Amino acid sequence: MTYDVILRKQQNKYIARVRDWPEVMIEEETREAALTRIKQHLIAYLSQTPEVVSIELEPVEATENPWLQFAGMWADDPTWDDFVTEVATYRQEMDKADAEA
Repeated sequence: MTYDVILRKQQNKYIARVRDWPEVMIEEETREAALTRIKQHLIAYLSQTPEVVSIELEPVEATENPWLQFAGMWADDPTWDDFVTEVATYRQEMDKADAEA
C-alpha cells in the first residue's frame, strides 16, 4: 500500500508526516533518514491493535451562540450600504492587483 508523506526541511532538519495519519511524524537530520524512520514509525503505528471503547456522557445543555447578541446590530445604520460598497470596491481592486502580479 502507498502512503503520502509530507516531507519538509525546517532549520536544517527534515520533518516527515504521513498525510493520512498526522500523528505519525518524525524529525531527522537527513532526508534519507527521515524517510527511513517514517516508514518504521508508520509500520509500528499500524501494527498496534486499536481499541474502540464506548463511553456515556450526560446530555449537555445547549448554550446560546455568543455571536447572537451582535446579530442585526447594523440594521439601522444609515452608512451600512456605503460600507458594503467600499468593501466590494476594495475586493475588486485586490483581485485585479493579484491578477496583474
